[in-house]
Amino acid sequence: MRPYWHNLFRRLQGADDAGPPPNAGLTAAAMIASRFYGLGAGLRRTLYARGLLRTKKLPAPVISVGNITVGGTGKTPVVACLAALWRDRGQRVAILSRGYGGRIQAPTRLSDGERLYRKPPEVGEEPYWLARTLPGVAVYTGACRYAAGLAAWEEFKPDLFLLDDGFQHFQLHRDLDLVLLDAASPFGNGYLLPRGPLREPLTALNAAQTIILTRFDHPRHQANLLAIQKRFPDKMVLTASISPVRVTSYPGGQAEAPEVVRHRALMAFAGLARPEVFTATLQDLRVDQKGFQPFPDHHNYTPREVHDLAATAQARGAEALITTGKDWARLGERWHEGVPLWVLDVEARLSEPECVLTFLER
Repeated sequence: MRPYWHNLFRRLQGADDAGPPPNAGLTAAAMIASRFYGLGAGLRRTLYARGLLRTKKLPAPVISVGNITVGGTGKTPVVACLAALWRDRGQRVAILSRGYGGRIQAPTRLSDGERLYRKPPEVGEEPYWLARTLPGVAVYTGACRYAAGLAAWEEFKPDLFLLDDGFQHFQLHRDLDLVLLDAASPFGNGYLLPRGPLREPLTALNAAQTIILTRFDHPRHQANLLAIQKRFPDKMVLTASISPVRVTSYPGGQAEAPEVVRHRALMAFAGLARPEVFTATLQDLRVDQKGFQPFPDHHNYTPREVHDLAATAQARGAEALITTGKDWARLGERWHEGVPLWVLDVEARLSEPECVLTFLER
């Protein structure tokens, strides 16, 4: 069910579930394209750094949470974690998101911290998940995040803006850049797009103040942590865990501890940049997996696909299906199939949150 180009990209990266590596010709073409991509990405950053392209500034501090790779670092739960930490310290927080996958491109208020105003597919599932998860935090989306920030300032008067996926969003001035790296595979295969997952050359990390290794598990990832600290000695390097916090069954909406799925016969599906992360989480929970159906990242499910998933789960002897909280949003938060659905939610926790929280006090 993956489009050809999505699957080819994963094969170029050597994903185990994507099939055999591409032939030498395709790999060589991807390498050439990566070189041109790297030149373009480097030139763009340089033009903004030297002031040849304009950067706009919002009325309150802007803290960016971004990636140097394409997806899969747990950015959304980390943004939620940071927003909750600052909110609980009495700060008024507004999250600014591009709203990828949503139909509305204009500046849009998803939440004012008290009520939700929009849902997918009008808006993307990631900002919607943040809005639904974070009472007391405003969430705005827009292709122009400066315009979205001005709208948030007029309506909410935040003390700070959290810029979701902002490391390459040079149009907006940032006061602090946090860059997330996956603890198990910080730079993927080490190549730039499309040969690998890197959005920019690694020298771009010189522009970040803080690096956060996500999904960190000591001692399994200790060697990677030490390597990052050695490679970037002038950066603050923090770690964050991302762990399951609950599963909710539908129909009914009953929430329980994640351990309830242990040894249960479940078939999984998800539309993620790195679906292997979800299956690994299910393995850690000791789910009796009766198969996994991957979809492209930000996939919008059709009624036919949902029906086929339920039929396949029944045929494989699964007692239920299981997916992620973001996929639940893309399903419209509705489930009417004969097979039950479990929705797994995760939560990020910073190892040393005070290192980031004191930023506003400087």
